[in-house]
This record gives sequence, structure tokens and C-alpha cells, in this order.
Amino acid sequence: MTTLYDLTQEGLEIFDMLSDNLGELTPELEQRLDKLMLEGPQRMEAAAMVVRTLEQNAAACEAESDRLRQRAKSFGEQIDRLKKRMTSCLDTAFSGKVKTPLFTIWTQKSADRTIAELMPGITPEILQKERPDLVRVKMELDREKAVTELDAGRPLPELILFERKEGTRYVRIR
Repeated sequence: MTTLYDLTQEGLEIFDMLSDNLGELTPELEQRLDKLMLEGPQRMEAAAMVVRTLEQNAAACEAESDRLRQRAKSFGEQIDRLKKRMTSCLDTAFSGKVKTPLFTIWTQKSADRTIAELMPGITPEILQKERPDLVRVKMELDREKAVTELDAGRPLPELILFERKEGTRYVRIR
């Protein structure tokens, strides 16, 4: 595992360049990085070490983000439970409303609603045979099939726009 302590002077220089620009690659910074990395294999190795360090930092941030998302979810659940208890107490002891110097707290009932679900074992296809107006169908272009047909030389309507995109050349580090 590469850490900041493992980075060579060249690696620290690259890391600092990126950090100073908040990760933004300006044309000037790209030129400086290119010039530095063209100086030799050890500079490329330093750049690879910076890539690994940045990948680890990103993974740590993702883990922290997941932890904070779970914490936020827990707070939301606590809010819901406390509001249910408050509703019960307001309805029981305060006729549904209480006024304090800071808040006016009351309960109210949301509108009634009816929810439609398919019976167990019934699929939308079965319902569509009997009542097609009750089934929503999403229409979209089958991109994979259209490209396969184009590559096979089969005639296609001129209603489809095809665009060839060149593959991206990228670095791999093992």
C-alpha cells in the first residue's frame, strides 16, 4: 500500500502540483506535469505512486461517505420514531396541539389514499391482455441491437443517428 511517506521527492512534487490546484488540470499544469514525467522512468514511477495514493484517498472518502450516509439514515429513523411518540402524546394529553414560547406543535392527518397493486401471481403482461389501458409501457431505442444491425450491414431506417466514438487511451498500473 502506497502512502504519502512512500512518495519520492518527484512524487511529492506531482502530488503538491495537483493539491495546489485543487485537482484541476489547467493547460499550464498539464505542461509542467508532462515535462516532469518525460524526464525518465523514475518520474513515471513517482506519478504511478501518486495515482495509487489518490486512489486510496478516494476510497477512504467513499468509506467515510458511506459511514456518514448510514449515520444520516440513523438520524432520520430517530426523527421518525420521536415524531410518532410526540404524535401519540399530543393526541392523548394535549388535544392534538400545544403552544410554547419557541414552537407551536400540532398533529394533523394526511389525506386518505388508495394504492393499486397486482394480485400475487399476476404479472403486468397478464393484466395487459385484459386491460391494456392499465399498464404503462416505456418505449426506448434498443441501442445494442441497432449497433449490431448496423455492424451486420442490415438496412436500418434513417431515423437513427449513429456516431462512432474513438476508444480512450488510458494508463494501467499493476
